Amino acid sequence: MSKNWLRFLAIGLVVMGLGACGGDDDDKDKPDTQNELKIGSHKPETGPKKEVLPICPQVAVVRKLGVLKDYAGEKPDPKQLVSTTKMLGVDGDCEYTDTGVDITFSLSFAAERGPRLGGKVVNAPYFVALVSPDGKIISKDRMTAKLDFGSDKVADLQEDLHVFLPLPKDKRDVGPNYQVLMGFRLTNEQLAEAQKN
Repeated sequence: MSKNWLRFLAIGLVVMGLGACGGDDDDKDKPDTQNELKIGSHKPETGPKKEVLPICPQVAVVRKLGVLKDYAGEKPDPKQLVSTTKMLGVDGDCEYTDTGVDITFSLSFAAERGPRLGGKVVNAPYFVALVSPDGKIISKDRMTAKLDFGSDKVADLQEDLHVFLPLPKDKRDVGPNYQVLMGFRLTNEQLAEAQKN
């Protein structure tokens, strides 16, 4: 079985109204998103009878869900801010196999201290969702990014992630129509504030 890889770089966000990927109150709103993900195409290996595989599924951060402002349950107020955490970008590869698509990527975070941060670590809850071409969520993993400031005002983190898309070999031409979407799990108040910006 031949291996074909695709490098992709996600700087921005993906076009899609995705209410089900929202915050912890998932089905309330459909956040506005924008597609800035740049995807290349697989290059066939040299030699005879090598299969040209489709491009990778889209992997991106959902706009409006890429920034988490933690006010510790208080109303949004700069004086009450514990921290601000952002998803910076995605970088990774995919491989088409006989049973599906292996998608491996790293997700980068950065956080900034707020005046109410009491310790050195902030926890940023987020999700990674596999979405079908018709917009249905196939799977959704809930995770938490832990960023350690130490004595600094900013902290960064890179999470290595893996998603497997089951896809029969005779259906791999629809692989590029699937999406892997990420965002923070926002409360209703945080989502309302994000919608304003």
